[in-house]
Formats: sequence, C-alpha cells, structure tokens
Amino acid sequence: MRIICEKNEFLKGIRVVQNALTSTALPILSHILLSAQEQRVRLVATNLEVTIFSFFSAEIIEEGQICLPGDKLASIIRELPLSQINLETEEAKATITCGKSIFCLLGLDASEYPEVPQVERENTFSLSGEKLREMIQKTSFAASLDETRQNLNGVCLELQEGKIKMVATDGRRLSYISISEPSLNLSPMKVLIPLKALQNLLRILSREEVEIGIGKREIFFKLENSLLISQLIEANFPNYQGVIPSEKRITIFSDQDILMDAIKRVSLLSDEKSHLLKFKLKGENLSISSTSPEAGSAYEELKVRREGEEDIEIGFNSLYLLDALKNMEGEVRLELRNPRSSGVIRPTTGEDYIYVVMPIKIKEEVETE
Repeated sequence: MRIICEKNEFLKGIRVVQNALTSTALPILSHILLSAQEQRVRLVATNLEVTIFSFFSAEIIEEGQICLPGDKLASIIRELPLSQINLETEEAKATITCGKSIFCLLGLDASEYPEVPQVERENTFSLSGEKLREMIQKTSFAASLDETRQNLNGVCLELQEGKIKMVATDGRRLSYISISEPSLNLSPMKVLIPLKALQNLLRILSREEVEIGIGKREIFFKLENSLLISQLIEANFPNYQGVIPSEKRITIFSDQDILMDAIKRVSLLSDEKSHLLKFKLKGENLSISSTSPEAGSAYEELKVRREGEEDIEIGFNSLYLLDALKNMEGEVRLELRNPRSSGVIRPTTGEDYIYVVMPIKIKEEVETE
C-alpha cells in the first residue's frame, strides 16, 4: 500500500475512530485498520461492541491494508508538520514520510483484524445531527452505570408514526424526550442502545444529516465521512410510561438560571453522600436549604410563581436536579404531588422533555415514622 494525503485529513480521520480503541488482552483491538482503495482511505477501530469507520480522500498509488497501533499512529501524525504525508507499507511495517521526518512503525497483518460488521439497511430514517445530539444529551446522563442492571445501561430509542422518542433511567430518575418527524413511516419499534456507543457518537456528530439504520442486533449512524455501528442491548427496558406521574397537586414556576444557580450555591454545603437539599414552599416563597455535619449549612430563598393551594416540604438529590436543569432554558416548572412521590421537572413551554426524580426522605419525616 502506498498513499499520499494531507496531514489534517489523516488526523481528522484518526480522531474519529480513536474513540473505539481499547486496551484489552487482545492487542489487535488497540490497532486501527487502514485500507486504501478507489482514491480514498478507510480507517476502522473496534472494541467488538462499537465499531467506528472514517473516510478521507487521498492519492492511492498502490492499494492495500494494514493494522497500525492507534495511539502511536495518532501521536506521529499529530506532531508532523502541516504538509503532505507519504505512507508506504511492506508486510506489517509502515514507513511514514513528511518533509524531512521519517517514521518506521511496526503493525500487524490486516488478516488478524476482527470481522467488520455489515450495515443492514432495512429500517432506516434520517435525522439532523443537531436534533440527534439534543436527544442524546437530554437523556443519556440518566442511564445507569451499574453493569449488573443491563436493561438500564443504555438509552431506549422508540419509533412511532411521526414520532421519535428517547428515554433513560437508573431507577432513581428518568429522562424522556420526544420529537415530531412527520416523514417517519417505519413500523413501530423499540431498541436499547448502549450508553458508551452514544457517548462515542456525540464526539463525532455535527449539524449534518445522519442516516440511522436499525437491524436485529445492531444499529448504525452514518455521517458523510464516518460511520458508527453498535450492538444493541438484548434486554427489556422497563415500562417507563408507568413511572411518569399523571397527577400533580402543586406546580412551582421559576427561571431556569435563577433556580439552577441557587441549587448550585446551597449544594456547596450539602451532605457529601446524599447531596440532600430541602425544598420548602410556603406561599410564593421557595426556600432551599442544606446541612452537612462536617461542613455546616446553607439557606437561600426565592420568589416563585405557583399553582395549587398546599404548601410542601420535600427533599431532592442536588446532582440529579442540576443534571436536568442544565438541559433546559427559560422558565421551568416543578410538579409535585406529596413529599413521598416523584417530582417532575419540565420546560413551561412544550411537553416534549420530561424529567422525573425520586425524592429523598428528610430528617423530620424519618423521625416521625
């Protein structure tokens, strides 16, 4: 194989696939598979669950392929001067020349690389990269990191006529978003995408249109010069509709920035294990307080708009609240039923984003039980 290409194009391609490299007992998985044919270079990296491809144009003098250590290759290309790169291979060795710099990099034979998954194009649809990024960012943070709970280790993607939904939960909070896509005409389906695959996808997404295809065991996301294929989680996602409260007795309205800043300040002295904040609504005054046996206490009071006559006192994990609020803008509303029922946070305008969070028992409640 022999190619001549621009440094920036080569480096951009490496950075895309580098996200799938892994250091395991299989040395080949720390390598990038380079293939040169038809005036373009294809790079592939995989951890056997997620496979990422990237493509860039080059002058192909001689076709071929080789596996090169990903981190070493990235370091070399990154440090080369901004000029044309000449890469030539002989058996399992690559010679990289740029200006007066010459590197001889040892690799592995391409035949040792795992079989590259094929794209299934039966159930495909398109979505703008901007919308896809928003949906992932507004849900993926709520997925469970506990690997023993496989059915919660990802984000559920659900397709219905004219609607695309994403939802994630770790059992203590749930984040849900729905967008309208009138042109979507696929049969209803529901799949569970691994969290790590979506985290890798976020790193390569741009504003461009993304083609999404769902197979029996895999899902793919195709961009103009890159492709990500991920295995699906073969587990049943919980019935999330039953988790979203349908009844509310009190609604608190506040500006997102004002509420989030107050929570940030008061949480500085919250308990380090529970991150408990106590919310007390009396009239149109909402007080937020925290106590830490080791550090002290904090208190702040906000003027809010409200619906419902009852006052309430309820506890929440500050980290869970901040995760939701940083994904919202403008006026938000906190819907409550009683101190023991889950609260719902959502933007005041629009019903497409819903965040459900379980309360924490506050000390006074525990003592009276």
